[in-house]
Amino acid sequence: MAFLSRILLGLIAFSALSGCSTIYRTTGWFAYDYTEEYAIPYTMKEGDPEMACGMTTALAPALLSFTELTFTPDRAAVSMYMMAGSCAEEKAHEEALSYLRAFKSQNINEAKDARIREKRLFAVAAARQYQAYQHMVAEFGEPGESCPDLSDDEEIYWVLGSIAGMQSVMSDLRSQSSVNVPKDIAMKAVRGLQCVDNVRWWGLPQALQAGIWVMMPDTAPKGTDPWREMENASRIATASGVRMAHAIEVVIADGSGNAEQLRKAIRRHADSLKTVPSNPDYRMMDIMASRQILAVSDRLWTEGTGSRTPVGALGTFWDDEKPQMNALDIDDLLED
Repeated sequence: MAFLSRILLGLIAFSALSGCSTIYRTTGWFAYDYTEEYAIPYTMKEGDPEMACGMTTALAPALLSFTELTFTPDRAAVSMYMMAGSCAEEKAHEEALSYLRAFKSQNINEAKDARIREKRLFAVAAARQYQAYQHMVAEFGEPGESCPDLSDDEEIYWVLGSIAGMQSVMSDLRSQSSVNVPKDIAMKAVRGLQCVDNVRWWGLPQALQAGIWVMMPDTAPKGTDPWREMENASRIATASGVRMAHAIEVVIADGSGNAEQLRKAIRRHADSLKTVPSNPDYRMMDIMASRQILAVSDRLWTEGTGSRTPVGALGTFWDDEKPQMNALDIDDLLED
């Protein structure tokens, strides 16, 4: 009898554990569906990057903790890790400004420490962005000579993963290659984006391809003007309301040392914000692109004046020629 009791208790315990496992597995499936169908689209439509950063950094580890019971939600992970990487990148930009201010005031110790903090944050950004790229590869395969068979709903993850791959290389370079992201990912990402429609995806494929031609002129087709190509991509981005191609143009102009093109691109972006609203389905992407451009503007202003871009002054520069004001005529004040 005692033997049978022990067997019965063992079966009950096994059933209880099995039941818990089933509940957790079901919860995992629910969490995956909720994230992909509701959480990510909601975040894309939102206009508060700080809230989006809080959501993605909290949700990503919670969601991926279910992978041992179900499977890895690669598509959801692409967007979450890309966003989390952008959040770390923004913090790194702030440390870069701290470095410039400390350097200008000859506070050498603070300048050195700010530079170290900046590099550490770029390492965090690179690791997250590289993880986003790896999840894209796990879901669709490595970008290369051939294109994957993508549905309309899947293309967004391919686009975001490719951008994250490019960003991971750039962030890693700024961190002194702390993460050791493979550098060939940049070219793979550019080739991968040629698999999707340029107009549908905001001019991004054209902008990235033109960026490669700027950095490596020998690769451009004969008679092609890479800067003209990039400006055309930026016009498509303006019309779409998702101005990520603008950010690419600004970053490439900045990295290539083309000060005239850089200011021109920042001015054009600022003008577009006044005339074309963000795409409501991808508002967050448009805002993040603007913040990336603002970060470059802030660095230029801090180098020139010691403080960042004044409020409402994106697209202007401290050394712009000031418009002449007419002298005030007292008679104007007395007229009806």
